[in-house]
Amino acid sequence: MLTRRHLLAGAAAGSAALLLPGTASAATTGPDTATEQGWLDWIAAHRHDVSVLIDDGAGRRAARDADVDRVMASSIKVVHLSAYATAVAEGRLDPNEMIRVGDWDAHHPFVGDGRAHFQALNSLAIPCDDYGIAKDPEQRVPLKRLVESMIFFSDNAATDYLRTRLGDPALRFAAARGGWFRPDTRSLGGEILMLIMPEYAPPPGSPAAVRRAMGDAVARRFVADPAFRAEALRRWPEMPMTPETQWPWIKGHGQGSATDLFALHHSLATDRYRPGGALAREILARPLSDRVPAGASEVLFKGGSLPFSLTFGLSVRWPGGRSGTAALLLTGVNEQAMRNAAVLIYYVVEALADPAKFTALRRALGRPTV
Repeated sequence: MLTRRHLLAGAAAGSAALLLPGTASAATTGPDTATEQGWLDWIAAHRHDVSVLIDDGAGRRAARDADVDRVMASSIKVVHLSAYATAVAEGRLDPNEMIRVGDWDAHHPFVGDGRAHFQALNSLAIPCDDYGIAKDPEQRVPLKRLVESMIFFSDNAATDYLRTRLGDPALRFAAARGGWFRPDTRSLGGEILMLIMPEYAPPPGSPAAVRRAMGDAVARRFVADPAFRAEALRRWPEMPMTPETQWPWIKGHGQGSATDLFALHHSLATDRYRPGGALAREILARPLSDRVPAGASEVLFKGGSLPFSLTFGLSVRWPGGRSGTAALLLTGVNEQAMRNAAVLIYYVVEALADPAKFTALRRALGRPTV
């Protein structure tokens, strides 16, 4: 079972996804999101900031702006997981392949992940410095541990390592098999590096393809050039340090829709995703293994966050074939609400099993929109 901190690392660390410990914006007032009703009130008051698609597998369905693209954050990592699981099932990757830790570290630009990489290495008993860089880069770990770190801790370095190994065509193909076409699988490390060193970023408002290409280029340089890595380490204290100052950058981050996220999660949950679906489900089932509703068999989950942005996709599966799935993308989430994200996540899990809670959520969403 994962701790609440581990859950939040992958779902709702708020601006901790970028900020260092101890940095935060001032708390703001609003509905009491420490309670379920508070989150329903928040949704009802922020319907223009919410994209949702939810189906409980028993005839109830609700949608709100499901086709509107919003910042996806780490929820995109279900794409990388699906591509990995497919490659393993087809014999193109060996989960027990021993990976040099230094090659994993090379995708971690020291900050910008809420210390996810640091926690991942510590969970594997790999001694590292305060930035999450292994003291002995020659240590080896099985490839499957990187993938688990990507899901359990939301480690960006593992995500970029997998993308480099598999390639964007494999990621796009894996997503398309689950109904998500053309996902934005840009380098997550590259995004952080452009925030640290804005001279390597395109002008604000540039097309997404331009920003993606420039982020990929700076990420490749970080991996290959020790002097450039040293420069990034020197420069990171100059990066914007509050959600408000980071927001202009966040708005250009990779996006997708609730429809996209729902499609892939639902394909995995309903056992239609083959080959590789079983392995992906095995990994997705672990973060919320202690929150399985009575009578259900498992909950599959992956979430993400960036300042003001909270996202997640999840499914509840029952014996006999029933599967309920939900995808939520929220914008405008303040620090207070972000700290209470687990309350919303657990509520959505229960709403897939409890018709009364589903109805209350549908009421908060208002008239169905797509």
